[in-house]
Amino acid sequence: MIRHLMLVVILILLVSLPAQAKDIDGQFAVFGAGSKSCESYLQAHASGRGLTTYVNWMEAYLSAFNLIVPSTYNIAGNRNLEQMLKWTDGYCRDNPQDLYVNAIAALTVALYPERLNLAPGKDNVEKWKSLNSSGE
Repeated sequence: MIRHLMLVVILILLVSLPAQAKDIDGQFAVFGAGSKSCESYLQAHASGRGLTTYVNWMEAYLSAFNLIVPSTYNIAGNRNLEQMLKWTDGYCRDNPQDLYVNAIAALTVALYPERLNLAPGKDNVEKWKSLNSSGE
């Protein structure tokens, strides 16, 4: 539990830092399963051994994304875990040498247009109207 909490905190820090927060060469440190290759993810998925580590890492990354990115309640939208893993499998098959963090970052780019920006059952029409009219 504490390990997962630490991972979430690290991910929050990584995701929340602006692009210029990377080093002068555009690099940054990645910990845990995110630092492994897509090829190692595919091996874990095929064998079933170690897949939970990758799934937990993805879920922590997506949770941090939801917390940090404005107007995002759920980056997954109406997608389920199986669909996201299938997408990640395809990305990793095409890019086996990429880091797993890059695959999940690309997943968020693919999911973003269909993200849920309000919690289920929430109706913020008036709130959005006032925000939009104040910007005119």
